[in-house]
Amino acid sequence: MTIRTHMIAAALILSFLAMAAFGAPANPQASSEARKVLAYLESIQGQKMLAGHHVMYGGMMERDLGYLVETTGKYPALIEFEAGIFARKYHEDYASIERQLVRDAIDWWKAGGLVAMCWHWGNPLEPVNTYPNTKVKFDIEAALKEGTPEHEALIKDLDVTAGMLKELRDANVPVLWRPLHEICGGWFWWSMQGQENAEKLWRFIYTHYTDHHQLNNLLWVYSFSQELRTDWFPGLEYMDVVGVDIYREGQQGKRAHFEKLASVAGGRPIALSECDLIPDPDAMKADSFLWNWFTTWHSRWMRKNEPTKLKDIYNHDLVLTRDELPKPVEQ
Repeated sequence: MTIRTHMIAAALILSFLAMAAFGAPANPQASSEARKVLAYLESIQGQKMLAGHHVMYGGMMERDLGYLVETTGKYPALIEFEAGIFARKYHEDYASIERQLVRDAIDWWKAGGLVAMCWHWGNPLEPVNTYPNTKVKFDIEAALKEGTPEHEALIKDLDVTAGMLKELRDANVPVLWRPLHEICGGWFWWSMQGQENAEKLWRFIYTHYTDHHQLNNLLWVYSFSQELRTDWFPGLEYMDVVGVDIYREGQQGKRAHFEKLASVAGGRPIALSECDLIPDPDAMKADSFLWNWFTTWHSRWMRKNEPTKLKDIYNHDLVLTRDELPKPVEQ
């Protein structure tokens, strides 16, 4: 990268940060970058909607972004990376993928995009971190008691992932961090033992990462499943954005879902944190609401959107893509 490219990237970031007033993040020690990203999200709520996409990592990321650019002529404003399904834990392969994610996330931020991360967290006692192992029951009550094997496994997993997030913190990259997603669904281990345990686990992770690891670059995204059991709620003081994952056809653009989230969000940004089909921006605006962002799921789920529809949405006046985020100042 040339000196001029570095200067342009730095100027882009500074220009982006200067656009918004300070928000009020859950973490009082949140970084300047995180505060200003949150304030920017607050400033567009109800006015514009960010185009987002979950890219996983590696070749899948390249295929998905290549398809989006070829189809729409645009990059999404937000990329959500996958922070967890790396197979063998604590192995060099796992560490290698984490290093790649860090590089990709830094490059995306420097290119002017917003960075998010979702964590498919396999059962901490399992030796591999695969999607099936996110659905293997884990004793949360035991894990929250010091001295148990479950607690040791829980902390080890948290600390390994914290190491990756610290690299992004040290590179001044703010992250929209979405652990324990679809928290009220009942199919992932973090929700199999009911509301109280899920809420305790969320608060434990928040405290461990904020107080112990000082991950002040994180903005905390709390996402419900499409069942929208909004009583599953650990407290507004532990989150910055409220979201929901919806895959039921025709439900992604329902105002009633937005209103249910708004009833507990306390004015925080409200996102469609996962979807396959993207709701119609015009229909939402006519119904007097917009998601803060939508995140299409990778590969075949994103491709459920017809190419012409995808192009129309990415080029819609109500939808923001990466090129429409704040520009670098002139050199």
